[in-house]
Amino acid sequence: MTKKDPFVPRQTNTALYMQLYENGYSVADIARVQKAYRVCCAMFNGRYRKTGRPFICHAVGAASSAAHFDKSVDLVLAAMFHAAYDSGHYPDGKSSRRTDAHRRWLEQTIGPRVEGLVARLVGLKFDTGDPERLVDAGVPAGDEDILFLVLAHE
Repeated sequence: MTKKDPFVPRQTNTALYMQLYENGYSVADIARVQKAYRVCCAMFNGRYRKTGRPFICHAVGAASSAAHFDKSVDLVLAAMFHAAYDSGHYPDGKSSRRTDAHRRWLEQTIGPRVEGLVARLVGLKFDTGDPERLVDAGVPAGDEDILFLVLAHE
């Protein structure tokens, strides 16, 4: 893809790893994304979007979008796990809730900063009219990363 081609989010793990490599991410960062991808596959196993598309492809696409626009591997991982608290399956057999046990497990798995971003993402109201409200009122200080993740998800 040349620089003037429009960006198309990657939908597979291999394509995401290639994107990260081509964009200068370190080997350690790519390895961290690979490890997180395996966890993500387990969390969203058997889940599908309303369109019928496997959820893992959506998660990879969100991570790819974040990687295209920002070099922070934490933001890439937060984009990949953006739905962990509303659609993820946890090792305790429960899903779709942010319990203390789930929070601790996810924090140990993907890191405290990434878990914190994912948790804050769940709390951001982004319904009809909210983008316009944010344009008028401005993004609350400290929420720029969260808004970025919402946009990567979309």
